[in-house]
Amino acid sequence: MAMPHAESLLRTALRLTREKSLSEDLVQEVLLRAWRSFEQFEAGTNCKAWLFKIMLNLASKRQKQIRTRPQLVSLEENESFKLPVTVTRTPEFTGSEVVTALDSLPEEHRTVLLLGVVEGFTCKEIGQMLSIPIGTVMSRLSRARIGLRRKLTEPIGRACVCKPEVSVKQVQKGAYELH
Repeated sequence: MAMPHAESLLRTALRLTREKSLSEDLVQEVLLRAWRSFEQFEAGTNCKAWLFKIMLNLASKRQKQIRTRPQLVSLEENESFKLPVTVTRTPEFTGSEVVTALDSLPEEHRTVLLLGVVEGFTCKEIGQMLSIPIGTVMSRLSRARIGLRRKLTEPIGRACVCKPEVSVKQVQKGAYELH
């Protein structure tokens, strides 16, 4: 019942954690918790939404733990200390540019966008998973779409990026793997 959703879980976990090993650990923990608490699952309800709710709760808990720890950042590795470089781009963008733009969105917008657009959940289901009102889901989804569009079309070093090379359908079908 849960295993058919493992690929979707892993895809979204990868976007949430931004690291393959952490995403695999997160999905493994989700499946373990689902197995342990299977008696709480209500027959006839959306199993995928139930699994995603478990995953989002676990990811949120892990993020809180990470935020409470101080993190050291090297000045050499930190992009904000480097001088901007002007690059001329063609009017198409690559999958890595889509991923970079997606990763630059605030977490609450990125999560709602991934659940709604990539995973195909309804606003009502997303609201239930995240324990937020449907209006908030719709607002975040709208802002996420605008933010993503802006990131992909805003001047990057004064050059504008305009036409997508990778579609959501390609990502959903696994034709393009998000890194």
